[in-house]
Amino acid sequence: MKIQSISRERIKSLAKLSRKQERLEKGQVIVEGARILDQLASNNIMPLELYLEGEQQAPSNLQSVPCYRLLRGDMERICETNHAQGIAALFPLPRPREASLQRALYLDGISDPGNMGTIFRIAAAFGISSILLSENCVEISNPKVIRASLGSVYWVPFRTMNHKLLLEQTASLIALDMDGEIGLKDFHAPQGNSIYLIGSEAHGITRELRDKAGISIRIEMQSSMESLNAAIATALLAHRIFVSN
Repeated sequence: MKIQSISRERIKSLAKLSRKQERLEKGQVIVEGARILDQLASNNIMPLELYLEGEQQAPSNLQSVPCYRLLRGDMERICETNHAQGIAALFPLPRPREASLQRALYLDGISDPGNMGTIFRIAAAFGISSILLSENCVEISNPKVIRASLGSVYWVPFRTMNHKLLLEQTASLIALDMDGEIGLKDFHAPQGNSIYLIGSEAHGITRELRDKAGISIRIEMQSSMESLNAAIATALLAHRIFVSN
């Protein structure tokens, strides 16, 4: 493959993608790291451009992608991590799309990028059909979300949905709540469309949604621990749904 040089103006333009507004306007995001790029390519999600630092070589499955050689300082400028990994790529933003509500998650106010990305990865692992996001969730195109998801934000269907629209869906609402009526070990996932409501560790799901849920589930644990973060709680729930179907 031919590796090209890159202009200073192009570096400046790519560095601006660290800002949310710039990402949304251009519809593009920088994704860093060999592992996530390989995972994306394995799912037929190919970058628009590839960036290599120093003697780093292009992966065999990205040989057809336009490639540019960058200096260390330039790689650090376009990447958000403190220690750039020497390989990054430019991708279109993950796009929302419709999907089944048979085993859907509704994330209510999940603002931490690491938790959000991990929940997408959990959804991919345990066959969650789609993820619905409240309007105050963290932006899915945040590079930290994409990294934590190991790229799964590109193939797990998601869309934003406010509370009013959520309550209009033809589906059972099931709340994950620390004071839930049913212990997780006794829960069996119902047939048909089901939306599982998950809130942040700090605030939980809103009272409006909790009151509308037909079933509430609690995760049994020792009394010395008050709560789990949203990603860990989701992992336990998603595994239970997976094994009970």
